[in-house]
Amino acid sequence: MALEFNKTSYLKIYTGEDVLFEDIPLYKAILREARSLGLAGGTVIKGIEGYATKVRGVGRAVSTFISGNANFPVIVELVDKKENLEKILPFLEKNATHALVVMGEADYLVTDFMRKAESYKDINNGSPKPSYLRKQQEQQQ
Repeated sequence: MALEFNKTSYLKIYTGEDVLFEDIPLYKAILREARSLGLAGGTVIKGIEGYATKVRGVGRAVSTFISGNANFPVIVELVDKKENLEKILPFLEKNATHALVVMGEADYLVTDFMRKAESYKDINNGSPKPSYLRKQQEQQQ
């Protein structure tokens, strides 16, 4: 069987775990917004070290019980079709004041699991939406 690859788009948001949106970390606010918009997937990756042209968090570090100062770099990755990812850009433009947002395209391997999954069918050919999205829509009505 020949391997099947499809195109997708991604957003990467480089920030820090000490960067806040209102009263929560920015990375959590981004995931919350992405989920509410029904984006296909999101992941937060915590770095062990990093730097940028400007030092962030000096004098305002959030202290945590387990790790001490929470100044580690964080990358939020969101994956979906480009037109869906564009829905979150106004939120990021307004609120990601201490972040770098990168958008790109990638090829992904279509697995047997994905061929059977409702969410994959929804993204690629308009089949019924995944159950978690149906539940969200029912709750909003």
